Amino acid sequence: MTPAAQDITLFDSNQAMTAALVADARAVLSAAGPCSLLLSGGSSPCDFYTALGQEEMNWGDIHIALVDERWVDEDDAGSNAALVKRSLMAGRAEQADFLPMKNNALTPHQAEAELDRQYRRLPKPALSVLGMGPDKHTASWFCEAAEYEIVSRADAPLLVGGLDAPQTPVTGAYLQRMTITGSMLGLSGKAYLIIKGDSKIDLLRACLAAPANDSPIGRAAAILGPRLQIFALQGDG
Repeated sequence: MTPAAQDITLFDSNQAMTAALVADARAVLSAAGPCSLLLSGGSSPCDFYTALGQEEMNWGDIHIALVDERWVDEDDAGSNAALVKRSLMAGRAEQADFLPMKNNALTPHQAEAELDRQYRRLPKPALSVLGMGPDKHTASWFCEAAEYEIVSRADAPLLVGGLDAPQTPVTGAYLQRMTITGSMLGLSGKAYLIIKGDSKIDLLRACLAAPANDSPIGRAAAILGPRLQIFALQGDG
């Protein structure tokens, strides 16, 4: 089985892509009523987060949570929670409720049960924002992690899962992770995949042309089907 065919919307400027993302996200979130907004880390969505956070919306109805997180406190440079707070939530979106993924448990595995309960109490996610690494991972779905098969399943028993990522140039020192599972991703009314650079675009096209189980991003695309909208900035460097 290959992922459902997805169109890739290409942009020649970051400004144009950011404007398109904000306009679409504003429409989705404004029409949803009380809902959740699930966000990934990384550099690609930061301009979008900052611009969206300045929009006048009923942010009090929006619950912001994370797609994945490194198991670090917010004072660490790798914290996705800190990234969201200094971009999206630095503007009008500061009125939104925010659920961090990292808690006081020693390991993400020890935190799974409590965080799963918290995610189940969230309103349905109207929108999830994904990225893709050069190793084809999305969220914290890493092929070589022992937990990969269960967290990437569309019928995963939990909405979130802890995992120990492999040591690679992509993961760096951040090996302990928490991530949403395929079950949580499948609840999303809509999802964006934001990528930048011709090499990422070529890699994504190859993943979407291959069987879904061949890559983490392929699995995510298959779970989402036509609910996935891809925004890609052309050019490298």
